Amino acid sequence: MTDLVGAVLTRPSLDIEQATRFLDDAWGISGDLSPLPSERDRNFAVRVGGRAAFVLKISNLAEDAAFLEMQHAAMAVLAEAGVPCQEPIPSLAGALIVRWSLLPNSRPLLARLLRWLPGRPLADVPPATRSAALLEDLGATMGRSARALARFDHPAAHREFQWDAQRGLEVVASHASAIVNDERAALLARWRVRLGGLAHALPSLRHGVIHNDANDNNVLVADGGQSISGLLDLGDAIHSITVNELAVAAAYAALDAPDPIGVIAAVQRGFERELPLLPLEATVVLDLVALRLCTSVALSAHQSRLAPGDPYLTISERPAWELLAALETAVPR
Repeated sequence: MTDLVGAVLTRPSLDIEQATRFLDDAWGISGDLSPLPSERDRNFAVRVGGRAAFVLKISNLAEDAAFLEMQHAAMAVLAEAGVPCQEPIPSLAGALIVRWSLLPNSRPLLARLLRWLPGRPLADVPPATRSAALLEDLGATMGRSARALARFDHPAAHREFQWDAQRGLEVVASHASAIVNDERAALLARWRVRLGGLAHALPSLRHGVIHNDANDNNVLVADGGQSISGLLDLGDAIHSITVNELAVAAAYAALDAPDPIGVIAAVQRGFERELPLLPLEATVVLDLVALRLCTSVALSAHQSRLAPGDPYLTISERPAWELLAALETAVPR
């Protein structure tokens, strides 16, 4: 096991009854809790009076309070820029981050309560039915986010993280051996060769803090189905390559899409309405999409060994492999 992906083993272990009591004790809120999926944390949807109202987030045991404070500061920047994101709710004691020990002398957990955002996950909108307007608004939302966060910085955003595109080639190489299927291993090996040139290009690209995880469970769609109503979870935020904000959103939006190249182009059009790409950035978009997919499949294979019973860790694995194969034939060398 590497220290990069060990966080799957340090997710807090607690049940709904414990979380319900804690919510009442710390925030004075009585609600009905249900679990939400997460790679690193334990999250619960909180319904009050029969309506979704909050998300209770219990952070990974390896999490640092300074990083959570950075997320809150970034949320404020995004909200000011018109990017709808969650708002942290103070506890009864006035704290945005509450330390909670499940047992006497146990390591305290870091807990937060965030306001619920309206909308349905993009994952609930079948890829074949997503309009160009919706995909472009996804791109515009992430372009607006990247533009807003370009003026933001925080020491906690400068960290080593497996989902940092700057480390992507290294992370893929370190975890490629976890892929046991010969055909998939060969596909990944070919992509590693094709993406090798990124190592020289990445240092020359614009850098800044980015959300870094606009997957289809972290993006909410408004009732009309033509626009984005919310951006969730800054747990992967990092100071990294600015254009990767576009690549990540495009990679996940293109999963299972009938025309993945068209999807990527639509997301890019929207992104560039808010943040036009520089020439070098435009040349590496598809490579960064592929790098995200390669990172995803490599880490999924590794993480599934660590927690074989958790389907969330491999939720994107099949469509990511299929998209990598499609891009190999559709994108010229």
